Amino acid sequence: MPVIGLERVFHLEHLDDPGFAVLSGGAGRCPSRQLVGAWRRHLRWNEVDRFCHRTSPWELLYDRDALISFDEHSMPRWTKKFSLPKGFVTTRNKYMRCEKLYTGYEPLLRRFVTIKATPGNVELRDVSGLLTRRVLRFGRPSRLRTIFDAGAGKSDADVRSLLEQAETTPNLEVTLRACRYPHRVKVWKQLPSGLFTVYEEPGVCEGAPAKELRVAETTTRLKGESETDGVRTIVCREVRPGPKKDRWHPLYTSHSAEELGAREVLEDFRQRQHHEQAHRVEVHDESLNAVTCGYDKNSPNRKRPRFCRGPLQMIGWLPALVYNACADLAEILGEAWEEVFVRTLRGTFFNRPGKLYCTPTSFIVCFERYFPEQELLIPYIDRINAEQHHIPWLANRRLVLSVSPPSRARAGP
Repeated sequence: MPVIGLERVFHLEHLDDPGFAVLSGGAGRCPSRQLVGAWRRHLRWNEVDRFCHRTSPWELLYDRDALISFDEHSMPRWTKKFSLPKGFVTTRNKYMRCEKLYTGYEPLLRRFVTIKATPGNVELRDVSGLLTRRVLRFGRPSRLRTIFDAGAGKSDADVRSLLEQAETTPNLEVTLRACRYPHRVKVWKQLPSGLFTVYEEPGVCEGAPAKELRVAETTTRLKGESETDGVRTIVCREVRPGPKKDRWHPLYTSHSAEELGAREVLEDFRQRQHHEQAHRVEVHDESLNAVTCGYDKNSPNRKRPRFCRGPLQMIGWLPALVYNACADLAEILGEAWEEVFVRTLRGTFFNRPGKLYCTPTSFIVCFERYFPEQELLIPYIDRINAEQHHIPWLANRRLVLSVSPPSRARAGP
C-alpha cells in the first residue's frame, strides 16, 4: 500500500489490480481489508522488533563516521471512547490524545535506521539514551554524532544524562538544542558583542538580501552544578530585518572546541531539517498518519486500555522501508533523481500500465506503453533479470521484466 499510494485499508474493497495482487502475495486477487486488519491486530511486539532490526540498514553505518538525528512523530487519536495518554502534537499546537513513533535518521545518507513506538505520554528524553545505545550496538560506527531537538533536554538532569553518556562512550558525541527558558535567554543576550562571529548566508530565494548570522561560544552552568562543570554552548543569533525580533538558537554540545568549531557544530545540527522533511514525505506520500491504532479496542477497561506496540511499530516502519528503497532506486537512476520524493517516483515508474504473462516456468511483466524515463530503468532491469529472482507464491516462477519498445514515428510532417 505505501508503494502504490493506497491511503486507507478500506480502499482495498474497491481495488481490482492484478499487479497489486501478485505484488502482495495474493492468489490472483487483492487481499481484503478484513484479512489485513486481522494480521495487524495479531502482530507481537517482540517479533516486530526482530523484523525492524533485521531490515534496518546497519551496514551503512558500520565502521564509518555517522550522523544520526533522533526525533518524534505524533499521530493524533480522535477517539472519545478510550482514555489515551496525552502528548503534545505540534501540528495542532496542543496536548491531546496521541501515539508516537520515534525514529533515527541518517541525514547525510537520507535513510531511516531505527524506530520505536510508544504511547503519547512518552517524550524524547525518555527514549534518547535507549535509541543511541541501539545504534551503537548494532550499527557499530567508528564515530557516532547524534543530534536531538529540545525535547531531549527539557530539564538540566536530562541534558546532563546525555552528556554523561557521551563522556562514558569513547566514540559518541551529542548535540541538542537548548530549551529557550527566559532566564537562560536573558544571560545569552547579555553576551559581549565581541564574542560573536558574523557570517553571511544566501537569502531565502534568488535576489533576496543575504541573511546575517552571529555565532558565539560560551558555557552554561546547569542547575546544582558549579561554573567549572559548565556545558559548552553554541549561541546562534539570526538577525532579522525590520521590526521583527532576532531569533536565538542555542545548542548544547559535547564536542570539544579543538575537535569541532562553533560553525561546524551549527552546520551539523542543521542537517536535522532533512529528518523533518523525511517525516513530511512519509505523511503526505505514504499516509503515515493513517497508521493503525496502538491501543487495544478489546480492553476490558476503557479508562486504561492496553497498549499494543507491535501493530503500531510495524505499520510505522513499513513506510520507512519504502522510503529507503526509493532512495536506493533514486541513486541508481542518477544524480538528477537523488532527492526526489516518493510520489514522484511512484507516478513516473511504479504506477504504470502493463501486461502480465504467466508461463509454467516464468512470470513476465511488460510495460504496456513506452515512456521516455524507461531508458533509465534498462540497466536496473537487466541486473534484476540476470539475478534470476523467483516468486515463491507463484509456484516459484522466475520473474522477468521487460520494457515496451518506442512507438514508430508517424508519417507526415
